[in-house]
Amino acid sequence: MNEHVVGSGAEPGPKNADSRTDDADHHLDANMQTAAEVPDQSDMHDESDAQLRGVIDEYMSTFAPEPEDTAGVRERILQLVREDLYRGPSTHLQTGRGHPFSISTASVRSIIRVGVDSVDGIRARSVDVEPAGDPEGSAAIVVVTVAMRAGIAFAATAEVIRRSVSAVLLSELGIPAVRIDINAEDVYVD
Repeated sequence: MNEHVVGSGAEPGPKNADSRTDDADHHLDANMQTAAEVPDQSDMHDESDAQLRGVIDEYMSTFAPEPEDTAGVRERILQLVREDLYRGPSTHLQTGRGHPFSISTASVRSIIRVGVDSVDGIRARSVDVEPAGDPEGSAAIVVVTVAMRAGIAFAATAEVIRRSVSAVLLSELGIPAVRIDINAEDVYVD
């Protein structure tokens, strides 16, 4: 019952170098798995990835809000959007202590206009303001266009306008003006 199989060690006669190689090959073959038996690395990765996604999905599902909870959030967001549209464009500024705030650009222009109009013989025509300073919004750049009463010296009056606008910005908004540009657009007679 002793069958002759090459490399089995059951063959008759002395072993030569070829038979030792055959024995080693047989030993390796016996201990090696076939390609079908070895798990593919990409299959292992896909399985691990699927398990991880399952854990993440399960974890995240615990944070999904109920529809009745999200209705209030949606309504609050829409209310903020409506208020912003109603208020118009905003100017973003900062207090002297670094706290940011927004104010309607129309309100800032109105405040500056009061400062300009308080100067005798001057009427504000247009007002533009831009946030400035470091950090941005801690100061303002102001550009005003004015109409002047006939007979007023522009150079001296321009300094009065600058002081008035600076004072009103500091008192009403708490920010300084780093630059105030004044353009005389028109002259009027009372």
